[in-house]
Amino acid sequence: MTEPDSIFLIQEQAGYTPKIGLLVSMLQNSRHHLLRAVRDLSEAELDAKPLGATNTIGALLAHLNAAETMFQRMTFEGRRFAEHEGALEADFRLQNSDQPRHQPLAHHLETLAATRAKTLQGFQERDDAWLEHRTTFFGQPANWHYYWFHYLQDEVRHTGQITLIRKHLLPEAQKCFNPYSLG
Repeated sequence: MTEPDSIFLIQEQAGYTPKIGLLVSMLQNSRHHLLRAVRDLSEAELDAKPLGATNTIGALLAHLNAAETMFQRMTFEGRRFAEHEGALEADFRLQNSDQPRHQPLAHHLETLAATRAKTLQGFQERDDAWLEHRTTFFGQPANWHYYWFHYLQDEVRHTGQITLIRKHLLPEAQKCFNPYSLG
């Protein structure tokens, strides 16, 4: 795992092939920013319905977990969610995203960490050639590298959305909140 003093260095990672290591480094940086954006949120804040928005922060965290799981299923296992994974499918599609989750931040963080551990394990078992596996994405030519880049974009976008909700849309908005603060 990337040490805090190297979080801003996008670089190859030990235990991974070069391109996968760079992807891992980017995913770690993105996750760092997500964790900074949600730090210290209460269950009530995670479940608060934002003014003028449809997604609670808790729903966005559940969505990111489901999206990463979906990308694992597609790229590591060659499948989508199974019928018994309906809850993940609902989170992936942000269904009922304005409904309270009644889960503390620790629950969300543990779930995200467990899913990320599976992603990292899957990456360790693959090489750079695997990233180039040809497939499609919404009918367009793509590769597994794009799929994981797309997940990275999703995490970055939702981190921005979470920051916006926290700073401006929650009933008790924290206008001075600085998601980049390392403290």
